[in-house]
Amino acid sequence: MKKQLILFLLAAVLFVACKPAGEADDLSPQKGYVSGKVTDSKGQPISNAFVFISSTGPYSSGASVHTDAQGKYRIKMDYGTYRIYATFEKEFAGKLYEIQLKPDNSDSFSVEDSPVIDFKWVLTGKKPIPLQGYFGGYIGLYQGETNIPKNEVEFTFTPLELIDGSTLAQPLVLRPGEVSTQYLEDLPLGRYTVKATHKPLGGGTPRTLFLKNRDTNQTSASNGTISLDFKPESAGWYRANIEYYEAE
Repeated sequence: MKKQLILFLLAAVLFVACKPAGEADDLSPQKGYVSGKVTDSKGQPISNAFVFISSTGPYSSGASVHTDAQGKYRIKMDYGTYRIYATFEKEFAGKLYEIQLKPDNSDSFSVEDSPVIDFKWVLTGKKPIPLQGYFGGYIGLYQGETNIPKNEVEFTFTPLELIDGSTLAQPLVLRPGEVSTQYLEDLPLGRYTVKATHKPLGGGTPRTLFLKNRDTNQTSASNGTISLDFKPESAGWYRANIEYYEAE
């Protein structure tokens, strides 16, 4: 019996010693650590997400881990004040996207706080400080051979497929607020068909405009639509570019 107990304790020690870095079975607060879980837009765990802390002080320091199979992580901290970030890679439509994830608490923290911070994949919304921009993609707008100002053009984005496999109940109908508007912001990443309609501010009959995808040089089909997806520019930034014009 004594021999069996010794063997059991030895096996337990070896199991703990061999656990992969970042694996966290218990996510309760633990002094000196920050821990949490990373999930997708449907609440399912994201494994192998990259989670890292960065010092907010004058001296650069930090640490990082990858999430385990249950989407959990734990990072040991030195003394100091930190912020935490998380990303993961997603292949979609032949492109590789680095997705920034949203923390449930973006405040800075220290060793004494022992925080538990979860991350979630969201398709839209403003990124928390100190990050900039939106979780969704940007559409660069260009005025081609036409005198029609941007704020008189209504763009209809009909989703074919979103990057997380979800769907939209209806197309997105967006209209620039100003003549000088350069971008439409915060569209869920995915593949779309796009149509542009001239709707004069002073009234008048709406009419379909021609479109060009400036990334692929595709021009409007007979129904006035083009296909569009976003190209990854850098971590967390995705953009597509369209030009509208009138028939010659």
